[in-house]
Amino acid sequence: MDSFNGRTLFKIFISILMVSTGTINTLATKWADTIMAKGTNPKPEHNFIHPYVQTLGMFVGEASCLVAFQIIYFYHKFKRKDLSKFGPQKFSPFIFLIPACCDVLGTSTMYVGLNLTFASSFQMLRGAVIIFTALLSVGFLGNKLHLYHWVGMLTVIVGLIVVGLGDVIGGNSSGQDANSVLTGDLLIVAAQIIAAIQMTVEEKFVKGYDVPALQGVGWEGIFGFTVVGVALFPMYFIPWHLPSGPDFWQDHTRFEDAIDGVNQIFYIPTLTLAFLGTVVSIAFFNFAGLSVTREVSATTRMVLDSVRTFFIWVFGLAIQWQQFNYFQPIGFVLLITGTFIYYNMIFAPIMKRLRIWPSFCGGADEDAPKNESIKALEQTFNSSTSLEKEPLLTKSQSKLN
Repeated sequence: MDSFNGRTLFKIFISILMVSTGTINTLATKWADTIMAKGTNPKPEHNFIHPYVQTLGMFVGEASCLVAFQIIYFYHKFKRKDLSKFGPQKFSPFIFLIPACCDVLGTSTMYVGLNLTFASSFQMLRGAVIIFTALLSVGFLGNKLHLYHWVGMLTVIVGLIVVGLGDVIGGNSSGQDANSVLTGDLLIVAAQIIAAIQMTVEEKFVKGYDVPALQGVGWEGIFGFTVVGVALFPMYFIPWHLPSGPDFWQDHTRFEDAIDGVNQIFYIPTLTLAFLGTVVSIAFFNFAGLSVTREVSATTRMVLDSVRTFFIWVFGLAIQWQQFNYFQPIGFVLLITGTFIYYNMIFAPIMKRLRIWPSFCGGADEDAPKNESIKALEQTFNSSTSLEKEPLLTKSQSKLN
């Protein structure tokens, strides 16, 4: 009985940890964007507009997952425990180089978009990755889309449009430039194409190596940190700055002024706290998310991810980062509904009850659809090595015919 209660408490703990750290991660990043601090370019206080420096911090958080993995691995080895759950450990770390490069480009693009739009929209619009991963999985992985996949994607598209309309209207009412907000939204959606490419590459070239998820996240963090760290040098000398708000200016125009960013981070404690919040929350979010998938289910992880999106939206309203408009909750509901339809969590029970499932999904066994979809979802989450990514349509889903 005590063992049962302890395991239940642990499940509750990791669920709360996932929601809280996931919420903190997005809010801390957006908070940093709003803080003014003294830097070097210009010297007077100005907003912290450094998406690539923030991306570097995110990869520090990811890389720490590798440290955590090594501690766990060598603890089991020292205690002579079973190491089979860690996989054969026969792979080259360089298999994560291309996914890490995609992660660099996608995350930095999203951070630019976050600087221009609302934190809640940033979180909601990331649901667009489902559309691109599904289409790429057909072309490059040979997967097959069924009717519920298309209905789910169509619902997500409608949700994205509604959220975008809400941002344009809400941007005007919040005193923000509607064009800047819309640009931010489009950048976030565009970044999902890169994220989908990353997932497809991982599904095709990385998954077969049976790398533990925490270890994979860590290696992507190592490579991502290296790529961004090297790229910051030429970025400093490129005489063009990223799209940003109308009040943004520099004494010397630079693509990314990392020196200015570092000076700002250490100039004011609140900015230091916000930056560290991004780094630390990413590490704990990855641990909690993977633990939820393993200890509870991938379905629960999806639900919890939706809960943190709701908290981000409510918090943004509470501190007046944005004004309430009816489009956002409607768009949010549509995005969540579309996601659940896509992963066969709405139609399957109905079709099974009506006994028309085989014709709906292409002749699958009556009991197979729901079980196989959930198994595929859990398998994808467990093998996923990217930060906060949506699950990819897997081979086991494509066999539902």
